[in-house]
Amino acid sequence: MLVSIVYMSVATHEFREDELAEMLAGARLRNDALGVSGLLVVKGGRFMQLLEGPAWSVDDRFAAIERDPRHHTIRSLIREDIEHRRFDGWSMAYRGLDDADIAAEEGFSPFLSGTLEFAPSFDRTSAAWLLKWFRDRDLVED
Repeated sequence: MLVSIVYMSVATHEFREDELAEMLAGARLRNDALGVSGLLVVKGGRFMQLLEGPAWSVDDRFAAIERDPRHHTIRSLIREDIEHRRFDGWSMAYRGLDDADIAAEEGFSPFLSGTLEFAPSFDRTSAAWLLKWFRDRDLVED
Protein backbone atom coordinates (compact mmCIF):
# COMPACT_ATOMS: atom_id res chain seq x y z
CA MET A 1 0.00 0.00 0.00
CA LEU A 2 1.22 3.51 -0.82
CA VAL A 3 0.63 6.45 1.49
CA SER A 4 1.19 10.17 1.31
CA ILE A 5 1.95 12.54 4.18
CA VAL A 6 1.99 16.33 4.02
CA TYR A 7 3.56 18.16 6.95
CA MET A 8 4.66 21.67 7.84
CA SER A 9 7.48 22.78 10.15
CA VAL A 10 9.49 25.85 11.15
CA ALA A 11 13.27 26.06 10.72
CA THR A 12 15.33 26.69 13.85
CA HIS A 13 17.45 29.17 11.85
CA GLU A 14 17.63 30.67 8.38
CA PHE A 15 19.15 28.00 6.14
CA ARG A 16 21.95 29.04 3.83
CA GLU A 17 21.86 27.55 0.34
CA ASP A 18 24.82 25.27 1.11
CA GLU A 19 23.00 23.92 4.20
CA LEU A 20 19.87 23.26 2.13
CA ALA A 21 21.94 21.57 -0.58
CA GLU A 22 23.58 19.31 2.01
CA MET A 23 20.23 18.48 3.62
CA LEU A 24 18.69 17.72 0.23
CA ALA A 25 21.58 15.50 -0.86
CA GLY A 26 21.18 13.35 2.25
CA ALA A 27 17.39 13.27 1.96
CA ARG A 28 17.53 12.24 -1.69
CA LEU A 29 19.89 9.34 -0.93
CA ARG A 30 17.77 8.06 1.97
CA ASN A 31 14.49 8.57 0.12
CA ASP A 32 15.76 6.81 -2.97
CA ALA A 33 17.00 3.85 -0.89
CA LEU A 34 13.63 3.58 0.88
CA GLY A 35 11.45 4.10 -2.20
CA VAL A 36 10.13 7.47 -1.01
CA SER A 37 9.37 10.30 -3.41
CA GLY A 38 8.03 13.76 -2.77
CA LEU A 39 8.25 17.51 -2.87
CA LEU A 40 9.90 19.91 -0.41
CA VAL A 41 8.90 23.57 -0.44
CA VAL A 42 10.87 26.12 1.60
CA LYS A 43 9.44 29.58 2.17
CA GLY A 44 10.01 32.21 4.84
CA GLY A 45 11.82 29.85 7.22
CA ARG A 46 9.06 27.26 6.92
CA PHE A 47 9.00 23.87 5.30
CA MET A 48 6.09 22.06 3.71
CA GLN A 49 6.81 18.61 2.46
CA LEU A 50 4.86 15.86 0.77
CA LEU A 51 6.28 12.35 1.20
CA GLU A 52 4.87 9.33 -0.61
CA GLY A 53 5.74 5.67 -0.91
CA PRO A 54 5.23 2.40 0.95
CA ALA A 55 3.67 3.06 4.36
CA TRP A 56 6.62 1.68 6.36
CA SER A 57 9.09 3.84 4.39
CA VAL A 58 7.08 7.05 4.70
CA ASP A 59 6.51 6.43 8.42
CA ASP A 60 10.25 5.84 8.87
CA ARG A 61 11.15 9.10 7.09
CA PHE A 62 8.52 11.11 8.98
CA ALA A 63 9.71 9.74 12.34
CA ALA A 64 13.27 10.80 11.43
CA ILE A 65 12.00 14.27 10.46
CA GLU A 66 10.23 14.61 13.81
CA ARG A 67 13.58 13.95 15.56
CA ASP A 68 15.55 16.35 13.34
CA PRO A 69 16.81 19.29 15.46
CA ARG A 70 16.95 21.65 12.46
CA HIS A 71 13.24 22.39 12.74
CA HIS A 72 10.37 22.45 15.21
CA THR A 73 6.59 22.80 15.35
CA ILE A 74 6.26 19.82 13.04
CA ARG A 75 2.62 19.25 12.16
CA SER A 76 1.29 16.39 10.08
CA LEU A 77 -1.51 17.90 8.01
CA ILE A 78 -2.65 15.01 5.83
CA ARG A 79 -2.02 11.29 5.73
CA GLU A 80 -3.84 9.39 3.04
CA ASP A 81 -3.69 6.14 1.14
CA ILE A 82 -2.90 6.67 -2.54
CA GLU A 83 -3.21 4.35 -5.51
CA HIS A 84 -0.19 5.68 -7.40
CA ARG A 85 2.65 8.12 -6.89
CA ARG A 86 2.17 11.74 -7.83
CA PHE A 87 5.87 12.62 -7.77
CA ASP A 88 7.31 9.40 -9.19
CA GLY A 89 11.00 9.72 -9.89
CA TRP A 90 11.42 12.70 -7.55
CA SER A 91 13.43 11.46 -4.59
CA MET A 92 12.94 15.00 -3.33
CA ALA A 93 12.00 17.85 -5.60
CA TYR A 94 12.85 21.22 -4.12
CA ARG A 95 12.11 24.87 -4.71
CA GLY A 96 13.22 27.82 -2.61
CA LEU A 97 11.71 31.24 -3.22
CA ASP A 98 14.79 33.37 -2.69
CA ASP A 99 17.30 31.73 -5.01
CA ALA A 100 17.17 32.76 -8.66
CA ASP A 101 19.80 30.16 -9.56
CA ILE A 102 17.96 27.18 -8.11
CA ALA A 103 16.53 26.28 -11.55
CA ALA A 104 19.95 24.90 -12.44
CA GLU A 105 19.88 22.52 -9.46
CA GLU A 106 18.97 18.87 -9.85
CA GLY A 107 15.42 18.28 -8.64
CA PHE A 108 14.23 21.81 -9.37
CA SER A 109 10.47 22.17 -9.56
CA PRO A 110 8.73 25.26 -10.95
CA PHE A 111 5.91 24.77 -8.43
CA LEU A 112 6.48 27.96 -6.42
CA SER A 113 6.79 30.06 -9.56
CA GLY A 114 3.27 28.97 -10.45
CA THR A 115 4.34 27.29 -13.69
CA LEU A 116 3.92 23.68 -12.59
CA GLU A 117 0.49 22.24 -13.19
CA PHE A 118 -0.48 19.17 -11.23
CA ALA A 119 -2.12 16.26 -13.00
CA PRO A 120 -5.93 16.59 -12.78
CA SER A 121 -6.17 13.43 -10.64
CA PHE A 122 -3.88 15.06 -8.03
CA ASP A 123 -4.99 18.66 -8.47
CA ARG A 124 -8.34 17.99 -6.79
CA THR A 125 -6.83 16.47 -3.64
CA SER A 126 -6.35 17.93 -0.18
CA ALA A 127 -2.57 17.64 -0.55
CA ALA A 128 -2.56 19.72 -3.74
CA TRP A 129 -4.77 22.33 -2.08
CA LEU A 130 -2.37 22.60 0.89
CA LEU A 131 0.69 22.92 -1.32
CA LYS A 132 -0.97 25.68 -3.33
CA TRP A 133 -2.07 27.41 -0.12
CA PHE A 134 1.53 27.37 1.13
CA ARG A 135 2.80 28.71 -2.20
CA ASP A 136 0.33 31.58 -2.34
CA ARG A 137 0.65 32.92 1.23
CA ASP A 138 3.04 35.33 2.85
CA LEU A 139 4.17 33.31 5.85
CA VAL A 140 5.20 35.37 8.83
CA GLU A 141 6.75 33.93 11.97
CA ASP A 142 4.36 34.25 14.92
